[in-house]
Amino acid sequence: MKDEPRKQVDGFSSFILHPSSFPLSGLAQAREKGCLLAWDAHDRLYLLNPVGKLQGQARAPGRLAVAACADDGSAYVAAGSQGEVWWLGADLTISWQRAMPQPAVAAALDAFGQYAAVADAGGHLHVFDRLGRLAWQIQSPRPLHHLVFVPAAPYLVGCADYGLVACFDHQGQWVWREGLVAHVGALAVDGYGEQIVLACFSEGLLRFSLAGAKQPRQAVPEPCRLAAISFDGQYTVVVGVSRRLHVLDALGRGVSSHELDLPPVALAVSALGDTATVALPDGSLVGLDLSNARHPTI
Repeated sequence: MKDEPRKQVDGFSSFILHPSSFPLSGLAQAREKGCLLAWDAHDRLYLLNPVGKLQGQARAPGRLAVAACADDGSAYVAAGSQGEVWWLGADLTISWQRAMPQPAVAAALDAFGQYAAVADAGGHLHVFDRLGRLAWQIQSPRPLHHLVFVPAAPYLVGCADYGLVACFDHQGQWVWREGLVAHVGALAVDGYGEQIVLACFSEGLLRFSLAGAKQPRQAVPEPCRLAAISFDGQYTVVVGVSRRLHVLDALGRGVSSHELDLPPVALAVSALGDTATVALPDGSLVGLDLSNARHPTI
């Protein structure tokens, strides 16, 4: 892996990391610990510390579909295209493996690495505990392509790529569900679930409360594809169909934007919303210091 020096563009201080020589497929951040988990198209996982230095890497035993990390960095989960589920320790070694009936399409870990939620292409949602025991399982009317645990509340939020967003309690009961007429590219929640954010191609940035109430829509100047939110919900970072990254405040107002070299494939934002990281198809990670860009000089 090589680093490129920091540069100043559009008010953003940025640096570029090259953890992989292959196209990156995904990115997750342990918001409490600050480390990053990235994975590439050749089924390799990369663990980077908060300053972007490579701490470890491992190859998945099968074709890797998706991965996730606990906010405290204590555990990681990866899932494969044949329905495999691998629980990984802090050093990316496999602790246990389970199997689902169909290919995995989404995964999430709770904040403290106690539970992993994995959805498959057949609409099954499985939740395992840290010992590999099945805690609960449900059948969704549509496959859930995005999953996220609410860090400070006992809820799991999931959405299909089209037509469904839902909230589940810790026993696997449906708390609420809502049908959507929009393509969903990403799902994110703040620390307490006060803002559940969906990046939608046709409707922009949609928001729900933890109770399922629709919130005022946030205006973005282009269709939304990726979104991430700070723990306190004060800042949301969005990427649309272009290469431009947009930073919005808690009221949905655009405070700054940045043109990337390539359209990103994944996005992560730190707990305080002061940094963002994007994964690019050329195998690089671009880290952006948002602290100045959030408060531009007028």
